Amino acid sequence: MPHIGEIMAVSCALCWAIAVLLFRRVPIMDPRGLNLFKNTIAFALLLITLWLTGGHIDWQRSPEDWLRLAGSALLGLTLGDTLFFAGLQRIGASVAAVTDCVYSPTVVALSVVFLGESPHVGLLLGAPLVAAGLVLVSWQGQTTAAEKVDRLGVLLSVSGVFATAIGVIIAKPALDHSDLIEATTVRLFFAAASLLVWQMASGRLRSSFDMFRPQPMWRPMIPATLVGTYLSMLLWMGGIKYTQASHAALLNQMATVFLLLLSRFVGGEVVPPRRWIGAGIAVVGVLLVLRGAP
Repeated sequence: MPHIGEIMAVSCALCWAIAVLLFRRVPIMDPRGLNLFKNTIAFALLLITLWLTGGHIDWQRSPEDWLRLAGSALLGLTLGDTLFFAGLQRIGASVAAVTDCVYSPTVVALSVVFLGESPHVGLLLGAPLVAAGLVLVSWQGQTTAAEKVDRLGVLLSVSGVFATAIGVIIAKPALDHSDLIEATTVRLFFAAASLLVWQMASGRLRSSFDMFRPQPMWRPMIPATLVGTYLSMLLWMGGIKYTQASHAALLNQMATVFLLLLSRFVGGEVVPPRRWIGAGIAVVGVLLVLRGAP
C-alpha cells in the first residue's frame, strides 16, 4: 500500500506537468520576472495557509537548517526555475518532459553518496526500467524539420532540472525535522527575496512589477502558479519529507509521462511513437518502486 510520501510525490508530478503546459502558453518574457511573479504569489498564499492552520515560523531552527533551506531555495527555485523557464521558451512541452529525465538519476546518485540512503528491492527493480524508459523517450533518430529541437533550450532546461535536484539533497536533512508548510514558506521567501535583489541589480525591477498588474497573460500564469508552485511545492516537499529522497525523485519523474500525455492530447504537440513506448516502460518501473516500498 503506497504511503503518504509516495502519493504526494506522484501527485506533485501531475501538478507540475499541468503547470509546465500552462507556463508554455505564457508569451515570451523575462524568465526571472516570471519566476519572481510565481514565487511571490505562492509565498503570499503559503503565509495565509500557515496562518489558517495555526502554524508559525520556527525561529529556533539551527543555523545549519536555515542555510540548508536558503541554499536549496537559491539553487532550486531561484536559479533552477529561471533556467528551466528560459529553456521552456525555446522548446515544446514534450521536449521539456524529456529534459526532466536528468532529475531522478541525479537525486538518486547524490542521496546515496551524501545522505547515506540505501535503495530497497522495489527501487532496485524499478529504477532501471524508469531509466530505460526515459532514455527511449529522449532518444532521437532521424527527425523532420517540425521535430527538430533547440539545443540551447534543452541545455538551459537540463541545467535548471539539475540545479533543482541538487536543491533536493541540500534541503532533505532540514525537512526531516521541520513542519511541511512552514519549511515550504521559508524556501519561497528566500527564493522571492533573492529574485527581487537579482532583478534590482540587473535594472529589470520595473518590468517585473508590470507582471503584477492584471492582464490577459494572467490566464495561464495564475493557474500555473497555483498548481505548479503553491500546490506542487507542498506536494514535492511532502514527498521528500515523508519518504527517501531517492524514492521521491523516481516518483516525481512521472511528470515526464504526464507531460507527454498532456502535451499530445491537450497541447496538440506531435509525440513520436518511441516516446509513448518509453513512457509505458517508465510507468512499469514506477509501479515496481511503489510495490516494493517498505
